[in-house]
Amino acid sequence: MSGLVPVCPAAGKQGRARTYLAGAEMAERFFGAEDHELSHAGGWDLIFGEWFGHGLLNLDGARHRAYRQALMPLLRRSAVTAHQDTVTGILTRAVRTLPEGTPVDLHPFTQDVAFTVAARLFAGMDQDEARELRSLFGVLRTPAVGRLGTPEGNRGARAVARARRRMRELLRTCVLRLGEADGPVRRLRALPDPPPDDVIAENITILILAGYETTGYLSARLLWLLARHPREQENLRNEGADPGAAPLLEAAFTETARLHPPLAWLPRTAPAGIDLGTATLTPGSEVFFSVTATQRDARTFTDPDAFRPRRFEEGERHGRFALTPFGAGRRICPGIHLGTLESKLIVAAVLRAFRLTAPVGPYIKDISRNGSTVTPAAPLAVRLDRIPGRS
Repeated sequence: MSGLVPVCPAAGKQGRARTYLAGAEMAERFFGAEDHELSHAGGWDLIFGEWFGHGLLNLDGARHRAYRQALMPLLRRSAVTAHQDTVTGILTRAVRTLPEGTPVDLHPFTQDVAFTVAARLFAGMDQDEARELRSLFGVLRTPAVGRLGTPEGNRGARAVARARRRMRELLRTCVLRLGEADGPVRRLRALPDPPPDDVIAENITILILAGYETTGYLSARLLWLLARHPREQENLRNEGADPGAAPLLEAAFTETARLHPPLAWLPRTAPAGIDLGTATLTPGSEVFFSVTATQRDARTFTDPDAFRPRRFEEGERHGRFALTPFGAGRRICPGIHLGTLESKLIVAAVLRAFRLTAPVGPYIKDISRNGSTVTPAAPLAVRLDRIPGRS
């Protein structure tokens, strides 16, 4: 969209000022800010509260730096490729369950796969444990109905409290049994000032939370877009390369993340206030950066609302901060390599087995129920027809 307003004031929670930002120029200031200028912890607490605890996504300062340094070796590109067989095994079983010849909503399928993978890799969970944990996440992500003091509000609060207790029990069990494995538990315990097991469990919770929604969403969106663009679908199917090194698949994934970033808005707070150049924010202000608006800016992208994967091979120039679906700078998403590879593996596995057709209907847009993460406004329905000779 053109004519972006780089700073737009509004009312936030509890009477605090809220400012919306957009545009590549503003992105440079936003992503370059230090934690004491724009707080991740304060921002994500606006979205998730404290029900999931704190980890790489929603910590600031020395603790964030220590935990990130400990965990990043597990998330680097070279380490992530070692997980490919695990992801493929989970995928192979899941793809067999897809119904043929009738429209199916891809989003629940890809989210289930992504959650199972994250729970296995970060917490060592089997499928039954992952299924229970996901149901608990659902309770914690669903706002309670009614105010405290009313029957509905009290029931909702009790359900959330029970889910929180059970989630902590599950994750503590995982921490105890993973102590000797090379993973988050051992690496966090090896820090000079190691966190207690409850905090290690919270770090694992945040790794799962931050990974499964974005990966599941982008995988479903890309498959749905390919169902609407059969020529692009066939090109990707014929590419036949390792999904981790397939340029057409890479371009299609990047274009999907541009059109439909899994985090439409990135939240922060300004603890001490901050000068953004065009505006000075007061202490305690809430700040939301619009990834969606920035990535659909007609000043940067030709035909910005169109799905054109080959734009990245056609000489279009995009500045450093024009594409930030996974953040940017020193706080870029640490799981970017794992999430990207996993999405490509999911898409490649489905394309190998099925030809995808999108039912006739309007373009399905995104909605955000919490002000940051997105979900499709309607089912991403696709008809799957098995390709002869493909399993």
